[in-house]
Amino acid sequence: MARAQAGICAEPNLHGLTLLLNVMTDDVLAVRRKLARIPAILQELDDRFSEAMLNGYVAIGNDYWDVVYPERRPVHLHSFPDIADGDRQAPREPVDILLHVRSDRFDANFLAARTLMEWLGHDVEVLDQIRSFRFLDGRDLTGFIDAPDNPRGMRKRQAALVDADDDATFVAGSYLFVQKFRHDLRRWEQLGPAGQEELMGRRKVTGERISEASLSHVTHAGKSRLLDANEQPLQLLRQNMPWGDLREQGLLAMYFAAQPAGVVQWLKQRYQADERGDYDPLLDYIQSVSNASYFVPSINFLENA
Repeated sequence: MARAQAGICAEPNLHGLTLLLNVMTDDVLAVRRKLARIPAILQELDDRFSEAMLNGYVAIGNDYWDVVYPERRPVHLHSFPDIADGDRQAPREPVDILLHVRSDRFDANFLAARTLMEWLGHDVEVLDQIRSFRFLDGRDLTGFIDAPDNPRGMRKRQAALVDADDDATFVAGSYLFVQKFRHDLRRWEQLGPAGQEELMGRRKVTGERISEASLSHVTHAGKSRLLDANEQPLQLLRQNMPWGDLREQGLLAMYFAAQPAGVVQWLKQRYQADERGDYDPLLDYIQSVSNASYFVPSINFLENA
């Protein structure tokens, strides 16, 4: 039975560390061998720091996939969609490899990242390293509960993991879209709690939806609902975490899906204005500074490739 990488459907942790890497070698066989070992390294570290609930995964960027695994490609793997509309931009930033580690101890994440980088050696260079964290009781830096309608329990696997009927070669893998948002919290706070709730379409404390009948304009909740044009559910698992310091801060948004077309549709309905000119109003206060698409292969695929 194919085994999914542990970090895809894991429960939330207190700390995260994400490394964006470019490959610097043409030795594809060496890269494959090193990628295959990464889940085992993470498992060994999880055993060592069992109380920290350490987990993680390695993801392969769309543009690099055909270099490292040219014989086989996930059926629905494509570049991050072109969804620019007016001032709302989502610039692509192709990345060869993404490494993500989460746990309840930052020192365990740091050690795991160092161990993985020593294993990869001079074959990669670090483009960016993003330290993320759990904010309050699972909230975005806007103060609202992040992804309150996220699937739970076994529904996570149904939403995120490819099944054999769709693509038997890549069963238990997952399509991953990553957006790094920068928040303008100064402007956001000027709205005040009531204005923020009206824009979000939810109560700040509870996350409860506000009746659309009592609202005079489109809301974030309305534009980010997980329903397609035919009112059918869109399957999507979000593993988002805030990032930043006192100079700049935002959200590292990670969307996993077994069927990435639903994610693309969800992004377009947020970014692109509809026939009334409405779009997700939260995008006036957050800016997506880098975007990329990946595939997170199963452990079996990595070991057998």
